[in-house]
Amino acid sequence: MRRILTLIMLFSCLILNGQEYQLGMPLVKIEGESFFENSTVIRCEFALEGAVIRYTLDDSEPNRKSKRYKKPLTITQSSTVKFKAFKKGFEASKMVRVDVFKMTSPLASIKLNPTPNSPYQAEGAKTLNDQKAGSFNFRDGRWVGYNQGPVTIDIDLGKVVQKEKLVLSTLVSPDSWIMRPEYLSYSHSLDGKEFEPEIRIGMIGMISSETAYKRFWHLGVDGPYRYVRITIKPLSAIPDWHPGKGQPGWLFIDEIFLQQ
Repeated sequence: MRRILTLIMLFSCLILNGQEYQLGMPLVKIEGESFFENSTVIRCEFALEGAVIRYTLDDSEPNRKSKRYKKPLTITQSSTVKFKAFKKGFEASKMVRVDVFKMTSPLASIKLNPTPNSPYQAEGAKTLNDQKAGSFNFRDGRWVGYNQGPVTIDIDLGKVVQKEKLVLSTLVSPDSWIMRPEYLSYSHSLDGKEFEPEIRIGMIGMISSETAYKRFWHLGVDGPYRYVRITIKPLSAIPDWHPGKGQPGWLFIDEIFLQQ
């Protein structure tokens, strides 16, 4: 099995670049949840003799001087971990990025309007507040899905906070017609009645080379605040490069939480 993995690493993702070949990407696995209360463990593998995996925790891209990966990483704080494989005579691999989040206790309440599309209703608003990360399988019961909108999410944090960031987790998977949203906006309130002017995030157009990934939206607010209203609209028309061009895109959301 190990020999097969080595051959895959060496031959499956090679890209000619002059006289050098590009290494395949390291295999990265989170042992546990990407949303965690105390800690989570990240394991990385690259079974090619002489290759070295290097990583960073400061959001910079790994280089040949970055810290060397030797054993699974135990993460106790919200972190972005980036990995790359290096070997003399080869071009470095493409980067692999992993985001993990230390969460506070569940939010006091979340309300969704409208109801998610069938059969992607899961447990409705409860799904966004269960502290369980969805997988890349959007049918795993941990995502709510929409192909029309806009979708309004009303959140009561249960307490007044100052500058803590609210994080919204979504899935992008063009092969499954799951696209980035058309736009996302949010506003906050201290009393749940009078809301501040909304902050709107426009989307940059998608490109045909995009693959499946999770997109985390960090919603920064200058407090104090307790209530948040998020409006997010699924893509109205899939781009021309996609087989589903002109059709509505899907939006999948799995969690909303305060980042610790």
